[in-house]
Amino acid sequence: MQFSLLEAAVFNLLRSIPLIFLAFYPFVDRKRFSAKITTLIYELILAIWMIASLYNAYFAPSTYYIVVAELIGFILIAVLYVAALDAHPGKMLFFCFMLINVGYMTTASAKCLEGFLFPQMALERYRWTASLCLLLVSIVIELPVYRFMKWEKDNLSRDMQPGYVWQFSWLVPTTFYLIWAHEFYGTGNALEWVLKPSNVFFLGIVNLASFLIYYLILRLIRESADYLRLREENHALTLQIMQYDDLNQRISAARQGRHDLRHHIVTMENYVKAGNIEELKKYLDEIGERYQLEETLTYCSNTTVNGILSYFSQEASRDNIDYKVNLGIPEDVKIAKTDLSILFGNLLENALEACQRQRSGERKIHVRGQTSQNTFALAIDNTYETEPQRDKMGKFRSMKHAGAGIGTESVRDIVNRYDGVIEFETKGDLFCVSVLLYLS
Repeated sequence: MQFSLLEAAVFNLLRSIPLIFLAFYPFVDRKRFSAKITTLIYELILAIWMIASLYNAYFAPSTYYIVVAELIGFILIAVLYVAALDAHPGKMLFFCFMLINVGYMTTASAKCLEGFLFPQMALERYRWTASLCLLLVSIVIELPVYRFMKWEKDNLSRDMQPGYVWQFSWLVPTTFYLIWAHEFYGTGNALEWVLKPSNVFFLGIVNLASFLIYYLILRLIRESADYLRLREENHALTLQIMQYDDLNQRISAARQGRHDLRHHIVTMENYVKAGNIEELKKYLDEIGERYQLEETLTYCSNTTVNGILSYFSQEASRDNIDYKVNLGIPEDVKIAKTDLSILFGNLLENALEACQRQRSGERKIHVRGQTSQNTFALAIDNTYETEPQRDKMGKFRSMKHAGAGIGTESVRDIVNRYDGVIEFETKGDLFCVSVLLYLS
């Protein structure tokens, strides 16, 4: 063992820092903690990696201990990684294993290049020539990976993706990881193995094929997310059309009322001239029953939200549901109109359907909300008969179809977009939803 501790440390730093950076990069906007704490976790992961690598370089008596040390280190790193970021665990494992495979490919290619340029020094694991070759190979391999991750970053950070996809997709890079591990540690001397160009070339082909599969998986997931987003936009558009239809009915009723008004006036004048006050009262009562004028519904100054609230007010009235609103949201609130439509439309639709499923007891919906300079807070309470069920991931199951409710996940997506918080809880016979959005 002729290499020094410094040479081993430099080699492993060059190997680990880019990969850990790439692992965090797609989820930079999904931190669970402050930037300071996240940085500490990043440094702790790097320290665990370095300790495991230096143990393998200096103290591991056999390949068995090397594998055990790497396994323990990987488990600790995975736990810290999942704890630091607020994303689907399957999604994070997918990229974690994918980048480990990239790391294997980079290391193997670097040692193979070192064996070609510096054959004598390549027989030692961590000479300065290994670090030089690793730096060159990292630029060739990991820079395109970074560009790929940057291209996919917006898609990866979205929540509007079916969770069941990530529950199984991570098994694909895991399979390729097992292939790498077997080739590295299951064929005897790993150093001698990587010094053979034919071996590295073969695994390079496998790695390229694996990246093609990764790309196809990510593309399918992106298209699935776009489809779900389109469904939600269509849902919001359908809701707006229903609101406009309701408004047109009101306008038509008002026109008909104005048209009939002169006939009513003539009839009432005749009753007055004849002094028939009793018949006049009966006639007025008849008109009142025939033309029950609905009050103008103005719940807030935001026209988008007010239209949605007015529509659901009419729907609730038809089903004799007590509907109350106490909401303060201005027209110029810093929330996109489409987001407001999806947020209020889905939550109120869920509340209305829960009340409609009640077979007994009082039915009510209560909407409360207020806007401050930097936040918007919303609370919607409704009575219910059957408590909503959650799946293993904590998502609400749909009452309309198998799987998670798409509307609820759309609301979560909007809340995450505004770095907000959403909570669901039951209080007696009430199901309560609380939303807090940060406006910037």
